[in-house]
Amino acid sequence: MSALRRWWLYLMGKRSEVAALDYKDAYMAKVVMDIHRLRSGKAQAMVPLRALQPIHRIDRESALQATHARAQALRGRREELLARGQLDLATLNEIIPSVSQIKVVRDGERWLAFEGNGRLYAMREALGEDSGLTVEVEEYRFDRPHKILRRLRRVRRLNTLD
Repeated sequence: MSALRRWWLYLMGKRSEVAALDYKDAYMAKVVMDIHRLRSGKAQAMVPLRALQPIHRIDRESALQATHARAQALRGRREELLARGQLDLATLNEIIPSVSQIKVVRDGERWLAFEGNGRLYAMREALGEDSGLTVEVEEYRFDRPHKILRRLRRVRRLNTLD
């Protein structure tokens, strides 16, 4: 499938969520733009599933349906993935494709996922948070991460996750 078609399908899948946007979503969008604007670098990282933390809940009907479908796809390969002990990018895209990677910012012993929260919830549902599985992510880095981390923590608080 072409990249343009994947983006189009992604955007069309999100259109039902637009009507339900609120101030938390606007603030989260600003924080994500700041992450992209202020990063000093990014790198691939293998992170324990239990250390990956979402920045928002999956609570809209269309997002819940997509998350459950992804969890079902992962359950079909659960034993293989647990035996392997890792979920690399190629395997993740094969099982639950998306237009982007899971993108994170490190916050001490946890990594805050600002992209890929639905996939993260699906992995936890299908494989178990304490499965010992590591997941390949794209880690965004900052020379001075304090402000970005403070904003990400605020997004989590607004979504009653912290």
